[in-house]
Amino acid sequence: MLIGSFMKHILEVNGMRRKWIPVFSVFFVLIAAAAAFCGTAELSNALVDAHKQGKLLPLVSTLEPKLDEAMAYKVQKEYVTKRLQGDTVAGFKAGLTTTAGQKKFGVSGPVAGVLYGSGKMTGSPVIFSQGFAALMVETEIAFQAGRAITKPVKSVAELKRAFRSALPSIELPDMNFVTMKGFRGVDLIAANVSAAGFIAGNKTAIRPTFDPNACDVTLTRNGEKVNTGKGRDALGDQWEALRWLVNTSIENGWTVNPGDIFMTGALGNMIPGKPGKYVADFGKLGKIEFEIR
Repeated sequence: MLIGSFMKHILEVNGMRRKWIPVFSVFFVLIAAAAAFCGTAELSNALVDAHKQGKLLPLVSTLEPKLDEAMAYKVQKEYVTKRLQGDTVAGFKAGLTTTAGQKKFGVSGPVAGVLYGSGKMTGSPVIFSQGFAALMVETEIAFQAGRAITKPVKSVAELKRAFRSALPSIELPDMNFVTMKGFRGVDLIAANVSAAGFIAGNKTAIRPTFDPNACDVTLTRNGEKVNTGKGRDALGDQWEALRWLVNTSIENGWTVNPGDIFMTGALGNMIPGKPGKYVADFGKLGKIEFEIR
């Protein structure tokens, strides 16, 4: 009000009110719009602050209702980069690789995130659920890069030349959001697709006869079957799912290094991480045993 009165007085004194009022009206509208808009820095800082304080993550779409997928990936890049000051990149992950999941959360396709080095486990680990807010379990096929990839991969044939091995894997995402009411796919993207921990099984060399789409997986807890899945559950084709994930990671500004692990999406369902002893049987690809306490 004071600024408006002051400007009105100045314009009247100079006899230019009619000419310049529209200009200043636009000026003040732009200022108000800028004040109402949350940029990527503010949104990524909100996620970082919550993580550092051990709090549940905010839904950044409530802070910026106009958040779209492109902006969400920019927020993710800033959020992950800030977290990497005390961590490393172990690889990359795909999420929402079924049309049902994409429709449910309002995204145009699958989503991609970064795997943290601190979250990598091998062997038959014991996972303590108190370290997670909302621990989930997914059975996935993973691939390990054999060389650096710096530009988008154009074909599956080219892709196969860049990867040296496949491995069974378990992803342990943490859906640690303040609420699931109003939750959107862009919130998942911005929060790095809930990446937390993962278990990497024993590697199998990729040979010409290797067909990840033919892989079936069964997950049991305390001897009881809790999930089943097929290789084709990830975008209908493991190779295309891997190519999409590689290209999306590069497009988002990440570098693919030798040894990076790519997890192509859940086979079957994502299930709650309840306490118990688990066995994931991937057939010829091998088994992973782990326990949640």
